[in-house]
Order: sequence, then structure tokens, then C-alpha cells
Amino acid sequence: MPDLLLGLDVGTTSTRSVIFDGDGNTIGSSQIPLSSNASDSIHVEQDLELLWDAVVLSTNNALKDAKCNPTDLFSVGVTTQRSSIAVWEKDSGKPVAPMVVWNDLRGINRSNELREAGYPVMAIAAASKLEAVIDGIPDGRVRASNGSLLWGTLDSYLLYRISGGDLHVTDRSCAWSSAYLDFFNPSQWNENLISYQGFDIDFFPSLCPTTGHLGFTTSDFLGATVSIGAVVADQQAGMFAHGITDSGGWKATYGTSGVLMVSTGEDPHFSSPLTPMLLGGWDDKTLFASEGMVRSAGEMIPWAVSKGIASSISEFFSLVDTVSDSGELFVLPALHGLGTPYNDPEAVVLIQGESSSSSKGELAKAILEGIAFRMSEIVELSVESLGLESNSVLPIDGGLSRSDAFCQIQADLLGRPLVRHSIVEATVYGAAVAGGQGIGSDICGSSNQGDIFEPIFTRDEADEKLSKWQKQVLPDK
Repeated sequence: MPDLLLGLDVGTTSTRSVIFDGDGNTIGSSQIPLSSNASDSIHVEQDLELLWDAVVLSTNNALKDAKCNPTDLFSVGVTTQRSSIAVWEKDSGKPVAPMVVWNDLRGINRSNELREAGYPVMAIAAASKLEAVIDGIPDGRVRASNGSLLWGTLDSYLLYRISGGDLHVTDRSCAWSSAYLDFFNPSQWNENLISYQGFDIDFFPSLCPTTGHLGFTTSDFLGATVSIGAVVADQQAGMFAHGITDSGGWKATYGTSGVLMVSTGEDPHFSSPLTPMLLGGWDDKTLFASEGMVRSAGEMIPWAVSKGIASSISEFFSLVDTVSDSGELFVLPALHGLGTPYNDPEAVVLIQGESSSSSKGELAKAILEGIAFRMSEIVELSVESLGLESNSVLPIDGGLSRSDAFCQIQADLLGRPLVRHSIVEATVYGAAVAGGQGIGSDICGSSNQGDIFEPIFTRDEADEKLSKWQKQVLPDK
């Protein structure tokens, strides 16, 4: 059997392990759901032991599905949700606290304080929440200082476990979202911020290249020692899947959140209203991107089910197909505040125009339109601020892009065509591609395949609809 590539993608709601051949064909896969514990609208946590069990199970299932041996694997590429917080014992690898998920908002007040002190930290960044996590662990500060505890974002924890404790690392794309990276010298941590918070640099993972031979899996994990060829943040992994690294390339991913990412080459483009991100980093090169986030995208559908709008996710999408339009219903998708360009963590879901005559189908469609309108805002900001071609096709991927209805809504409300990646869960493919490239495979990501959705509205018509939606749900913005 030819050398195969394993992609491991641990997102907010599931972990996926997928095995690809050298042509990018899926030969084995497994997806295990993950659940978050949300005691209130602020705190969002996950059980790291259960998460690790899901990673092991999904990987074993993928190998069985592919009917291959671990020794057939050429490389492993890892991608995860960004800006999570994991803390574990150095000796055992056992977590000492639940993982704080990226969309946890306990850092709102601290992020404000840090910005006043001169550190540009968003509320969802790990830097706004790590102090609270450590202070909630018995003797947390002491154990962090004496080296008995380690911390990292989820990618760091996974690499620690799959390498048998050999690797305590993270790459720059993952580190950037934590807000602990030195934004002006992204080859190193911001030691001023780390010291300001009372931490020691040894408590932090080492920075490693995004792709390259990073180490080996332990045989206890895969049953074989396999080269780890990449660690990359999830949205950035999507860029590898689409084969987009050159400046001006872009894509939108619709997962739990919705994210537009635009490559800016070696320019971090701090002047853009979008968030500067790091696409990938190596010893001799750093590539940047600009990003806009719809904080609540795919998770709006389970929310709708929980509110009785539909009895299941499949029924939700069936309801959408029963109506031609949403009537005069307008929805602001804001389960965890508003991202770009508002950056308002305290915004909430808003439904305008609902009446006794409103149907569930109209409401379901209005929810999808709300997600699409938020992405439309970000797309237009990108075109204006980054000088992109106004008629360029937008590549898309992610779970919500499985819905033809949503893809058509998004194309219509953008007034531009979309092309859907043939591998809908492109982040895991991107991780596998990056992992293979890191070890020497010539596999390349590409978006030159998949379904194309042409808009029925002109750009002017789409702009008019966006303006109407904004007036209804964002009158004060």
C-alpha cells in the first residue's frame, strides 16, 4: 500500500481523523462528537480526558475504515480549534483543569485591562483567560513556576500526548491567536506580557515551524512511530487545503464559527479593519493573513433546534426548503457576541419582525440569511481594505457549506459566485496536506473542484438587502 497521510482535526464540536492517499482521495475516516460544558453564557469548557479518548478512538476507527496498517502512514498533520487553554502535569500528561474553549468569555474584563496596559488582547484570546485558569488550580502559580505544570493551546496538548511527552511545542499560527506571540517579532513569545502576568517563559511551549519534521508519534498512540509533519491552526489549515498561500488568495470556512481569511503574504497588514493573523511560520519566512469572524455560524442550527424551531438539524434544513423567502424576518447570529467589525462580546441573538403569522420555515431561512449577511459584511470589508478583485470567486468549505440552500443564500447575498471545496471538511484535509508537505510529499491542496454557486442577485441588489438587514438588527452600529 502506498504511503498515506493522516489528518487529525480537533474542532469545537467534533474530532476527525481522516486518511488520504497521495492524490487526496479519502480512504478512511472517523468523526467523534465533542460536547462543551456551558454553565452559563460566559463559561465554555471541555473535558480534556474525554477529548483525548475521542482522538484515540477516531484515529483507530479511521485506520480500520482504511483497512491499512499504521506503518503505511507517511505523516501526521494536526490542526485544532484556536486559543483554547489546556493545563496538564508534565510528568503524567494528565490535565489538571477542564480545557477553556476559545469562545469562553470569562476574559472580557481582563482583556480591557490588558489593552489599557498596552497589550492588544481580545476577550476570546488565551492571554485574557490563562491567569484565571491557573489561579483556579490548587497551588497553580507555584506548580507553574516550579515546572511541574505545562500549558498550551489544544494543539500543544495533543502533540504532547501523541509524542509520549517528547514535544511541548506550538507553531506560530496557533500561538498568534493566543495573543502571547510578539506581534512585531513573531518568531518569539512576548516576554513582556508573560512577565506582566507573572508567568515564566518555561511554562510556555516552544515555538516550532508550521511544517517540517517535528517529531514522531509514540507507538502507544498509533501502534507505530510516524513522522509528525505539521501543526497548524484550523482556519489556516483550510488555506492549505485550498492551496492558498500567495497574497490575495482567500476562502471562507463555515464551522461552529464562520471565518473569512485572506492571505497577505509577508505583510501583516495591521491597518486593515480585519484581524491580522499568522498563516504559517518557518525559520526563514513568516506568512500572514487578515481574518474576519462570524462568531456564531454553524452553531446557530443546534441553537434553533434547542429553541423548538425544528426538532432536528435535518428538519431545520428541510424547513428552509419549504419557503421561497424569509418574509420580513431578520436574525442577528450572536450566541457569543459579535466579531468583525464590531468586536462586541456582549451582543446577543436578536430576531426582528417575528409575528404570529411567521412560519418556522421563514425563521429557519432568516437564521441562515443572518449568518450570510454577517459574512457579507466581512467580505466587503476585505475587498475594500485589502484591494481585492471585486468579482473574484470565493472558495468555501466547512460543515455548513454542505447545505446547498445555505451556499445559494450566501452567493445571492454576496452577489458573487462561490466554489465549494470537494472535501467539505477541508481543515482536516489541509492538516494532512501540510503534514505531508512537511515530510517531503508533493501533495498540494486545491479548490479547483467542487460545486459552483452562481448568485441570482446583482451586487447592487445584494448591497440593498444587506443595508436593510443592518438597519433592522444593527441600528446603533
